[in-house]
Amino acid sequence: MSSAGREYDAIVKRAVEQLRHAGFLSVEHQVRIAGTHSRPDIVAWAANQDGKVVPWVVIEIKSGSSISKPEFVLPQVAQYADTLGTVDNYIVIDDKWFKADRSFRRLELVSGPTPPPFGSHGDVDDPTVVEPLLTNWLASLTREMAPSEVSVSLPTLDGFSVSNEAYWRAAMRALADTTSRSGFAHHSSSPLIASLVARLLGNRLEGLVLDPFAGVGSFLWAVADRVREAMRRGEGPADVRLVGVELEERTVAIARAIGEMAGVPTEMVAGDAFRVELPVASAIVTAPPLGMRLSQPYELLNGRVTTDMDLAAVDLSIRQLEDGGRAVILLPRSFVYRASGQEYRDYLANEFRVGALIGTPRGAVPGTSVAGVVLVIDKRDAPGETFVGQAADDDWQVQLGVQGALTKAAVDHLDGFSEAWS
Repeated sequence: MSSAGREYDAIVKRAVEQLRHAGFLSVEHQVRIAGTHSRPDIVAWAANQDGKVVPWVVIEIKSGSSISKPEFVLPQVAQYADTLGTVDNYIVIDDKWFKADRSFRRLELVSGPTPPPFGSHGDVDDPTVVEPLLTNWLASLTREMAPSEVSVSLPTLDGFSVSNEAYWRAAMRALADTTSRSGFAHHSSSPLIASLVARLLGNRLEGLVLDPFAGVGSFLWAVADRVREAMRRGEGPADVRLVGVELEERTVAIARAIGEMAGVPTEMVAGDAFRVELPVASAIVTAPPLGMRLSQPYELLNGRVTTDMDLAAVDLSIRQLEDGGRAVILLPRSFVYRASGQEYRDYLANEFRVGALIGTPRGAVPGTSVAGVVLVIDKRDAPGETFVGQAADDDWQVQLGVQGALTKAAVDHLDGFSEAWS
């Protein structure tokens, strides 16, 4: 580390100590704000006059050698304050504290941070309060955690009582933001696509829901959202359990931590879906890894042997479904027209109900430019007509939303109704 880097770290450390001494219990460094490229050097939380916790302090750290006048930093601090809604906003230069006025036009030299006027204890029911904390936590894990470091604990706001709903909503936002920005995208799915997949389970959502290629758990968390909403309304199944299998232990560790707040019994298993003993499931939601081939030949239900990951993943999903169960699988668009898969596709159409094929445009699969297709299969239902739809590039997010025309039409076809609990 350079001398400038060491100097910066020392200033940050002393600033954090001063904040804690002033009474701020929860202080975070290099907070990543979801939906932006901003990273304030320090954010501290405190209670407002209503006893609700809010981001109270934001600080930008500078060394004297990096800036000539503190006022030059005011626009950056103003941007942080506008995003976070902070009350006290500071610039710290070589351990000198400057406090911005409400209009961000002037700075006042002060001895240190003003103590939180309403204390450091309170309640949190707004997910935007917790979101920066969880975004920071996830970003640090995806960036820094070594493969052997598989013990992950959820971050907490010291002294604050956070509702489960606020924590959960914040975690979903932070997960979507972090994975879409990082090299971790291949372990996650678009929240909208995940919600579509969960919605297409329709009235088959019950019992054990399995994702044999779970990644960080995006599809399972969308299923948890459906269950949570249904339970709030006093409807829907009370016996749903979620099981995910993921090869990479680091990803499993993060998914396990998120699963602790899902509000639905959840188990995340580290292993290869083709090698571990999978449970029989009432429903399956999954997105197999793209562009991969199996290292060992796999025998399909029609007796053919393949190393094609897409074919094998669909076949594995059907095998693990109980009779009457439904699988909803996100695949590359090429699945529907590759000549090498024609015989197996014919087998599926003749043996099961291929209920729907819904095309997604390029960009709907995070971290790729691959156009996708959502395949819906009901096991042991009689073969029948397949709903086929293609979301347009310009408004696919509207068409495939919970109330989107394409989503509702697919659910109508699959289950004969469009007002099922969502």
